Amino acid sequence: MSAAAAPKKGYLVVFALPTHPSFSSSHEIFNKWYNEIHIPDMLSYGRSSGFVTAIRYARAGFSPSNPQVSSTANDVTYPKDVKWQYLALYPVEDVEKARAPESGLYKVPLEHEMLPGRNLMEVAKWELDFWEVVGETGGDSSKQTDVILVPVDSSDVPGADPSAILDYTRKGWEGPDPVRSTLLKFIAPAFGGDATGIKQYLAVHEVEPNTEETLKPELKTVKYKFFKKFGV
Repeated sequence: MSAAAAPKKGYLVVFALPTHPSFSSSHEIFNKWYNEIHIPDMLSYGRSSGFVTAIRYARAGFSPSNPQVSSTANDVTYPKDVKWQYLALYPVEDVEKARAPESGLYKVPLEHEMLPGRNLMEVAKWELDFWEVVGETGGDSSKQTDVILVPVDSSDVPGADPSAILDYTRKGWEGPDPVRSTLLKFIAPAFGGDATGIKQYLAVHEVEPNTEETLKPELKTVKYKFFKKFGV
C-alpha cells in the first residue's frame, strides 16, 4: 500500500474593496464587522478545516479612516483590474482540506445586521483564491510585517524552477531585504469564482514596516501595510 501524499501548505488569499455608499467617508463599520464578526467566524467555522490564523493588510497610501484620500503612487489594479484596498491572508497546513466542498469556509455566515444591506456580497467587491506554497526563503514567519505582492506567469521566466521565479520577482530590488519571501502557485478560486486574469504565481515578500523598496517597473507590484493579526 502506497503512503498517503503529504499535505500541501497553502493560503486562502482574499482581496476586498468596500463599495457601499455608506462607506464613502469611513470604513469604520466595515472594519469593525470584518475584525469583530467575520474573521472570528472564519476561525470558528473553519478551524476544523485548518483556518487558525488570519492577517489583514490595508493598501499602502490608503487610509481606512478617510478612504477618499488615496495615494496615486501605485495604481496597479490586480487582480481583475481592481484597485483593492484590503488584503487578508489565511495560511493553512493542508490547502486541499481547506478548499474541499465540506470545508468550514463555506459555512461562514454571509449576513450580519451590522452591515448595510446585511449581506457582505452587497457591500464590497471580493476576490477569494486558493494558492499552494511552492517556494520559501527567509526567517521568522511570526514577525509583524508589511507585504509586497508580485504576480507572475511561468512564461515570464521560461523553464525556471520556483526558486528562480522567486528570484525573478525581486528583479531590480532596492531597499532592505525581505524578512521572508513565499512563492504561491494558483490552484482555484473559492466559491466557484472566475479565474480569468489570475497569474499562475504570486510572490509574497514580507518586509519591515515603514521601509521603502522599489523593483523594476515592468513588475506589477502592490504593497500592503500590516493592519491586524488574528488567531495563532
